[in-house]
Amino acid sequence: MAEISGVAVTLVRRLLRPAGKQPARIHRATADAILGIPLTSVFRRDRLLPGLLGAERAAASLQDLAERGWPTSFLAAELDTSTHTLAAIRSRERRRLTLDLDRKIQRLAAVLLASQPADHGIAAHRSRRARTAALQRAPLVRLRDSDMARHPEEVS
Repeated sequence: MAEISGVAVTLVRRLLRPAGKQPARIHRATADAILGIPLTSVFRRDRLLPGLLGAERAAASLQDLAERGWPTSFLAAELDTSTHTLAAIRSRERRRLTLDLDRKIQRLAAVLLASQPADHGIAAHRSRRARTAALQRAPLVRLRDSDMARHPEEVS
């Protein structure tokens, strides 16, 4: 379970203790990671749908949406998360995210890339500001991507 979910082995062991000896609180990301393991993965050791996964695809989708003028505040409201979380994913500061959040980002990107920000009531000045910031940030993001490709052992 630890290998598939990306959660530390000791934490999984603590969660599997009898009810009275389990931790009083479980972080939402930990619960999502463990509950996101499909049953078939446990039996076949299939790693296709882990509880946690790399954030590269989500980061690229968020950067693409920003470059097309979608403000982070709008995206955060649609995804029911914080702007800080989305900014951390987009800037590659957050290397892993829950399967659930990745799926939400991919679904939203598919819908929004087929439309314009104005179609969703976003003012032109907000869209321009998001696009300008994303284009200024793009070289930094691409530089981090090339660094990760060059030094994969540091990322793990």
